[in-house]
Amino acid sequence: MKFKYFGSIVIALTAIFFLGSCKKFLDINRDPNNIPTGNAPIAQELTAAQVNLAFEGGSDLFRYAALIMQQISGEASNPNQTWAYYRYIISGTDVNNAWGAAFAAANGTAGTLKDLEIIIKTAVENGSPYYSGICKILKAYEYSLAVDAWGNIPFSEAEQLDANTSPHYDDASTIYPKLITLLTDGVADLNQPSSLLTPGTNSMFYTNANFATAKTQWIKLANTLKFRLLLHYSKKDPASTVSQITALINSSASFFASNADNLQMTFNDAANQRNPIAQFEVSRANYLYADSFMVTLMNSKNDPRRAFYFTSFPYQNVSLPFALSTSAASAGTTLTFGSTSTSSASVVVGLGVTGVNVVPGTTVTTVTATTVTLSSALLNTGAASGATIVFSPSKFKGVPNTNPNGVNANSNYSRIHTFLRGTITAGSAPPFTYSGAAPQRMFSFAEYNFIRAEAALMGAPGDPQAFFTAGITASMQEVGVNAVAIADYLLYNGTLSGTTAQKLKQIVEEKYVALFGVSMESWSDYRRTGYPVITPPADKNPQVTAVPRSLLYPQNEVDRNTNFPGQKPADMQTKVFWDN
Repeated sequence: MKFKYFGSIVIALTAIFFLGSCKKFLDINRDPNNIPTGNAPIAQELTAAQVNLAFEGGSDLFRYAALIMQQISGEASNPNQTWAYYRYIISGTDVNNAWGAAFAAANGTAGTLKDLEIIIKTAVENGSPYYSGICKILKAYEYSLAVDAWGNIPFSEAEQLDANTSPHYDDASTIYPKLITLLTDGVADLNQPSSLLTPGTNSMFYTNANFATAKTQWIKLANTLKFRLLLHYSKKDPASTVSQITALINSSASFFASNADNLQMTFNDAANQRNPIAQFEVSRANYLYADSFMVTLMNSKNDPRRAFYFTSFPYQNVSLPFALSTSAASAGTTLTFGSTSTSSASVVVGLGVTGVNVVPGTTVTTVTATTVTLSSALLNTGAASGATIVFSPSKFKGVPNTNPNGVNANSNYSRIHTFLRGTITAGSAPPFTYSGAAPQRMFSFAEYNFIRAEAALMGAPGDPQAFFTAGITASMQEVGVNAVAIADYLLYNGTLSGTTAQKLKQIVEEKYVALFGVSMESWSDYRRTGYPVITPPADKNPQVTAVPRSLLYPQNEVDRNTNFPGQKPADMQTKVFWDN
């Protein structure tokens, strides 16, 4: 996807939100108190709403959830914003911007939900159901994140534009069913035979196909998103969860079928067009690191995604895995590569080695012009001539959560790498400069498969093992892992075993790794299942007795909404309805 589709809109991304003021990322010039709902430029509004939604996915809510869940570390040499969030020091003032991006900022700037509502109203008035269908789906997506973050929120009165600036709050348990209905309505709109206006290059999602193809992907998204919402009921009402998921499976609905169906927005290697996580890493250097919990989990499985997620430490002079083919059959501890350019010239001592009959955890001990000696002997018959051997960094180190005053992490730990920051554009060792062209990932085929695996484990149709395998495979392929390394990982880590609880733990832990960079969902999984089992930081906020269950409400709501129901207790233990 090229950003030529933005036209002049992309210019508005200058100085995007990453100085801690994640307000409105992109907005149409208008008086928010006098919105011409019947004449809104819906093509422009759609682009704006989608860009804002993608940026929200890599902004405050992403950082809160990823830090709480120890997918990333906020440790730094001095206490700062992420250092505080990592310790559950997240105030109502802190969340003002995340709330404002979705609903409305304190200055009246319309949030993403209002943008979407404008499009829906206008599309209904002028007979453009393809626009209203897309926006109903995105509206359900955005509201689901808000419920999962805060619980009870404005819904029934929230999008009345200038008619109500102090909306009452709805019980979150009444909102979720309406989101399911909204998704159904979105599909119905998209299935209409015609539309006065049709989204084309104005849509920033599903852009690599004509709209006829993209429409089928939007429909898949709506149907598949229902699985995520229904699974959230698993703790509160498991029987109903199984019943509703079973009905959805047995319907005629279409669901995600490959990584091509993933909901994500692509970014460019150009000023103000880079993804939000990459921009934060530039504007707030040394704020985010690999976390010991996630790195240790991945190290325990020799997970090949590590080399895409994180830089190695100590750095091993190769940024990503690469594959070579043997030139002769090999046995024992020696691999032979010949003397051509495909020899072992790029291999260095200490790299990890993956291939058929290679023992997990094997590393390179000696390198010559034509051979590589391994730390462990090959299994069985060894490696056949022409076998693919994958070499990758083997050493990764995350920041532990036991540092009361932070750490001098700049050169002592692994850093966030290409999967979230794009390709390396400069540097021979960390910290690198990155393109920022990695997509902002929001909902994936891998997640769908893990949802189906968990649902099947609960009793819904399907084979938990098959979906578990498919989820791991989809994640690995999305990351860019070599097929040989995928097969090797599945051989040693891809089989569900033990009790139902142990199988659930396996599913959720693999999903946790696969959803690196996806806002909120790993935190929701933890609140539902208790997995993965994380330990709060040693010096966490003393008011917060355990891992947070929801965010405080924004201070702007406390100060300005005359119908605000009251702030939550400071312990952050107020549960979202599906967590009870």
